[in-house]
Amino acid sequence: MANCKRCGRIYNRLRRDICPQCVHEEEEIFLQVRTFLKNHRNANLQELAEGVGVDPDIIVGMIQDGRIILRDNPNISYPCEKCGKPTQSGRLCAVCSAEMVRDLQIASSELSAQKEKSHKGKGFYSR
Repeated sequence: MANCKRCGRIYNRLRRDICPQCVHEEEEIFLQVRTFLKNHRNANLQELAEGVGVDPDIIVGMIQDGRIILRDNPNISYPCEKCGKPTQSGRLCAVCSAEMVRDLQIASSELSAQKEKSHKGKGFYSR
């Protein structure tokens, strides 16, 4: 049992953080968004939200979840969660994503070096 994160109702949680009724509502919104985007390729996020009649955050959530792909809609963007620059996919812009990958690679190599250093000199090798 869990509370729906959108409406607060109690429901039997299986997969998602929202109740079946909200899942159904979200699916209807998704179909409306998809239809609107097909007919208005140059709309921006605000125009899309107003045209469908939903909060822009719901649309951004669908984009971040990968349900909506914006390759044919160049004017729709939303702020990167780290730096605030406009992005069209995921939670981070391309620059912040590349920076995160680089930082993770550095951290991984440091951990590998520490692991190798800590095992050096312990035990022996024989043939």
